[in-house]
Amino acid sequence: MAKMIGLSRSIKPEWLNKTVDLLLQGKNETQIKDELTEYLSFEIKSPVNVRKTREILMNIWVRIPDELSALKQQALEAYKDDKSNKLALHWSMMLLAYPIFCDVCALIGKLTKIQDTFAASWLKEKLFEMWGEGTTLYHSSDKILQTLKQIGAIENVKIGVYRIKKYPVTDAKTIQVLLLAILNLKEKAYYEIAELSSIPQVFPFEYNVSYEWLHDSELFTLSNFGGKIVLTAD
Repeated sequence: MAKMIGLSRSIKPEWLNKTVDLLLQGKNETQIKDELTEYLSFEIKSPVNVRKTREILMNIWVRIPDELSALKQQALEAYKDDKSNKLALHWSMMLLAYPIFCDVCALIGKLTKIQDTFAASWLKEKLFEMWGEGTTLYHSSDKILQTLKQIGAIENVKIGVYRIKKYPVTDAKTIQVLLLAILNLKEKAYYEIAELSSIPQVFPFEYNVSYEWLHDSELFTLSNFGGKIVLTAD
């Protein structure tokens, strides 16, 4: 079965913030849907594009699978704290909602460990290898790059070439959400503690993780694997 792409519109950080604000106000799914439609209509004139954008926002924060409901609550609790990094919380939820976003971030994160910039043409070529070539993917990759620019994760060096931007994350609640999102991607059975601070999928964020910090948290499971202490995905 073909993988669903789904990200057909670019997303702005203020739209993500609005979605979370409605959740924190205790609105139900229907109310959030209606309010987002009205809110987005001030900026987006096409009713079709309003609907597509609204559905993406709903999929990121509102329509959450049962197995991720605890993570969503952790993210909402963190969001309420003034010290939290709102972008990192949105990012965590976007990784889990859209595999195409996750794959884009992984590709960018891996390459920019080696060099400072990346080209849109390179990214599309790699995505076509992973997902299969098609107009939907081509369109979606443009929208994801636009989203990454709008939320401040990348910036243009020149036309078609980008540099990533870095953001320090010091709030413990936000770091916990990032790590829980990484574990829920289920791309690896376990992570060595040293690698948790440089996961490609969360490339814009700089944070520290220590054994003591993980050990003291009730959210994580540490195990001994091959003589090393590792963080496991339950």
